[in-house]
Amino acid sequence: MRSARANLKRPSWSKIIIVLIWPLISLQGCDIFSRTSTVYGRVTEIGGSGVDSIAVIFVAYKFLSERGLLLVYTDKNGSYSGTVDVPKGYGNLDVIVSPNRNPKFTDMYRDYEVYINGNKTKGCCPAEIGGKTQYDFKLYK
Repeated sequence: MRSARANLKRPSWSKIIIVLIWPLISLQGCDIFSRTSTVYGRVTEIGGSGVDSIAVIFVAYKFLSERGLLLVYTDKNGSYSGTVDVPKGYGNLDVIVSPNRNPKFTDMYRDYEVYINGNKTKGCCPAEIGGKTQYDFKLYK
């Protein structure tokens, strides 16, 4: 009679390697994490009234390189929103109210503040890649 130990077959190393490596190979070229990012918010004056027709620019950045992804304009209430797919290799998504793209801004306003998810920020506007972020811009005359 054979012992129970003799009936156990040892797994071959090739099978173990395939089981461990196959998931990595099958995901090759797939982006595990979504890079689809949504940014929304309002552009207002100090009193809180919305400012229409202000250009809001979505720009992706990586080392020594930038790529414009989307240009949207505020509606009559000052609201805007946009969804972009940030290309692989780009580590930052910025949302900008650029005076260069906004003749109305340069004619009527001198500066602005940025609020990210309701919190005032001193810098500008890196959005969460793969998430949803609220950016509000408050313009000063």
